Amino acid sequence: MTPRPLADQYRAYIDCLNRQDWPNLGLHVDDDVEHNGRPLGLAGYRAMLVKDFADIPDLHFRIDTLVCEPPHVAARLVFDCHPRAAFLGLPVNGRRISFAENVFYQFGGSKIVSVRSVIDKAAVERQIAA
Repeated sequence: MTPRPLADQYRAYIDCLNRQDWPNLGLHVDDDVEHNGRPLGLAGYRAMLVKDFADIPDLHFRIDTLVCEPPHVAARLVFDCHPRAAFLGLPVNGRRISFAENVFYQFGGSKIVSVRSVIDKAAVERQIAA
């Protein structure tokens, strides 16, 4: 896959997440996907995302930066949301927070096979301390 179609495929994946279109997640994510080195499989990955949306009802993935070098995608995603309770072990409890996530994906064909993610926890800590 070349960079442009890979970027389009990634944007379709983000759209799938934002619509919470779980039946079609498998169009974008491989059955044997790994997240931060843990083999979750598609069902485990879906369960993680469903829990994220349950914990953060106004969760919305917004692409800030996107770099594609097949078979890899690097993205900076930004969020502005209200987690219901604790988030990253921090007592957010419904307060509005903004933060970024830096994510690196590896694709196998047109599907995500590996996700490496780091969330800017320090940004959340600064906001809840204020």
